[in-house]
Amino acid sequence: MESLTRPSPAKLNLTLRVGGTRADGFHDLESLVVQVDLCDTVTVTKRTDRRLLVECDDPSIPCDHSNLALRAAEALAEYAHVRQGVRISLAKRIPAGAGLGGGSSNAATTLKLLNALWKLGLSHPELAEIGATLGSDVPLFCYGPLSVLRGRGELVEELVQPLDAWAVLVLPTIHCATPAVYAAWDEMEAHADRSGLDDALAQIHKPSQMMDLLFNDLEEPAFVVAPALRVVAKRVTVVTGQAVRLTGSGSALFRLHDTEQEARAFAAVVAEQANLHTEVARTMST
Repeated sequence: MESLTRPSPAKLNLTLRVGGTRADGFHDLESLVVQVDLCDTVTVTKRTDRRLLVECDDPSIPCDHSNLALRAAEALAEYAHVRQGVRISLAKRIPAGAGLGGGSSNAATTLKLLNALWKLGLSHPELAEIGATLGSDVPLFCYGPLSVLRGRGELVEELVQPLDAWAVLVLPTIHCATPAVYAAWDEMEAHADRSGLDDALAQIHKPSQMMDLLFNDLEEPAFVVAPALRVVAKRVTVVTGQAVRLTGSGSALFRLHDTEQEARAFAAVVAEQANLHTEVARTMST
């Protein structure tokens, strides 16, 4: 049977400003986001019937209607009036619940693959519009590797300048529930006045110099919800002498480096002296 395969990348929120609560219950956001080559793999294969199914090599990932990739296939089939069955196969490398957008990326990748498999010819904005009905992070993966998100995440400004960096991801076995992190943010008495997005963009040619400019409004709330995560972040800083930032609502932490050598040296220290799992990834260029 005819099938197509493509990588499904993770993302890092380099900056994340959280605004007030909207009428729809979501928060207004502004975030500079980059996709990295820590990737799942998504394969879509035509079936002889009309069933839409998903399978995954990670038994902890649900393969029922709660799976975003399956819901993406259903949404696209309804939108385009397609009656062709498909099997979606997910090979996972991106940790779930870490703020790296794995499920959203799988959904967007499924939309792109089925757009090609079904020969629909839909544009990136059209796919992103469908993706926005599935989740706030889905639209960003319908565009290029570097973008600014606004609204609740559905407004994507694709940036043309490249960010050539190596990222070390620190992946503790800690789960941060996104609703709980936002609830903790809501309960905070004061919030920082964030205006650093333009400053971060101005330093994009030198990734290591960006680190002092990066911020995440959800970092402190995540540390409140999961105090062990604050301990992990401090441990990394103590053993390396360098700070890390949180992506999304956590629990993955990261630091940008200019070269692969610097990144791998940092990762080795974290793994050996802090006893934490790390992944070295490169920012994507296409």
